[in-house]
Amino acid sequence: MADARHRQLVTLGSEVRSLEERLEARKVIDRAKGRLMDGSAMTESEAFSFLQKRAMNDRVRMRDVAQLVLDGQLLP
Repeated sequence: MADARHRQLVTLGSEVRSLEERLEARKVIDRAKGRLMDGSAMTESEAFSFLQKRAMNDRVRMRDVAQLVLDGQLLP
């Protein structure tokens, strides 16, 4: 019984970490979209498409592309 409970707690801890990472990635992506919208006169959907296409072309995570935008290392 204790072993099953331990496995359940480990699984739940892993799920929590995954959700926290996804939330943090979403925050970075949203900030990058805002910067693109302000600095390049893009709509929200255009900014999202830019991040998405760049991530696919470079074969990196959208969060990484968004961070480059926030760091000023990537402009459209």
